[in-house]
Amino acid sequence: MLNNYFSTLYLLLRLTLRLRLPLLLLLPLLSCNPFAPSVDEDIITQDKLLGNRRTVNGLFEWFRNAYELRDSLLYGQVLAKDFTFSYYDFDKNVEINWNRDVEMRTTYNLFRSVTSISLQWNDYRSIDTTVANPGVERSFVLNIAMNQQNVFRGAGSARFQLRKDTVDGYWKVISWYDNSDF
Repeated sequence: MLNNYFSTLYLLLRLTLRLRLPLLLLLPLLSCNPFAPSVDEDIITQDKLLGNRRTVNGLFEWFRNAYELRDSLLYGQVLAKDFTFSYYDFDKNVEINWNRDVEMRTTYNLFRSVTSISLQWNDYRSIDTTVANPGVERSFVLNIAMNQQNVFRGAGSARFQLRKDTVDGYWKVISWYDNSDF
């Protein structure tokens, strides 16, 4: 009886191996997709895709991409921990300031409440990179679409104070003074 059991088991094992071997040989062919695109050998880094923040121009590219993608995580990477946002409220005749936490919360809420944002950086009105924390003033055009009917358009300039991070070499915004017509 035990001998009969082992012979049956042996036959099943041989049959399984015979069927499995051709399947194993065909497996690489089955995993090949002739319609799939070839693998791109060039590695696309964040710097190439979003902007190289090791340059001032790259910082502004990253800034624009963060706004247009409405991504507060990307946006937070351009702001220094001691960041300050400022603008002049002409109605109240007073300068308004807030810190990084308020800026991140405000921008997050803006990004979530609109359908699209378009930011176009224009010329540099002034730039001084000879000092440790360079000052940069740039003009811009900003379009914010709440929906298809409500689109807000504004233009102006912004004055930035920048600092290069000593650890990763990325430029960060220390302060932003907004001179726009929003």
